[in-house]
Amino acid sequence: MTSKRKNFTQENRSTRDLILDIAEQEIAKKGVEGLKLKDVAEQVGVQLPSIYAHFSSRKEVLEALADRLMDDLLIIYHDIKALPPMEGLLASAEKTIEFYVTHCGYARLLLADFPAPFEYSVFNKCSSKIQEVLVVMGDMINRGVEEGTVRQVPPDLLLSFRMGITLFPLFMRSDIGRKEMVTDAVIIERITRESLSLLRQFLEPVRNENGACLT
Repeated sequence: MTSKRKNFTQENRSTRDLILDIAEQEIAKKGVEGLKLKDVAEQVGVQLPSIYAHFSSRKEVLEALADRLMDDLLIIYHDIKALPPMEGLLASAEKTIEFYVTHCGYARLLLADFPAPFEYSVFNKCSSKIQEVLVVMGDMINRGVEEGTVRQVPPDLLLSFRMGITLFPLFMRSDIGRKEMVTDAVIIERITRESLSLLRQFLEPVRNENGACLT
């Protein structure tokens, strides 16, 4: 997997990664709208101009976080791609829920960016990595279709559907006024169970009365 990250010296790379670590933590606590580079600089222990030695703007920080997020998600997909198709596609949902719960900053970045047209999305510059995810999903779907265990679904539609049943329920709940992420383990387990059930129903082939696949 080829990374698009710039080639910094080891010292600069460490500072750059620390900036991104702190930015992710700030987003986890305050949301994307609450991210301020002066707060990041203060926690890193540098002056604000030092942040701009690594990133030209706040948006570039968000784009770098999006790129790091895709690197982490690609690890998940490459770990599951050899599984039986239905098992692998269900695992993609379960593992991404686990990822969102342990990386709330990334989850909030995805949630905030979702309504943006792609040309304005902070994920625009890592479109090749999104495509890599779609290729892995497409391969699993095609294997499942051949085996008769998964119906034919466009991978981009599946990705959108899966985001809707995994990411959104962690935030969009009527009992959370400030739309903070659910932290109750029982609720998270319920969301996971219900998400996997919905995904299985979405993926299962439609069969005729003789058991032959129709779709």
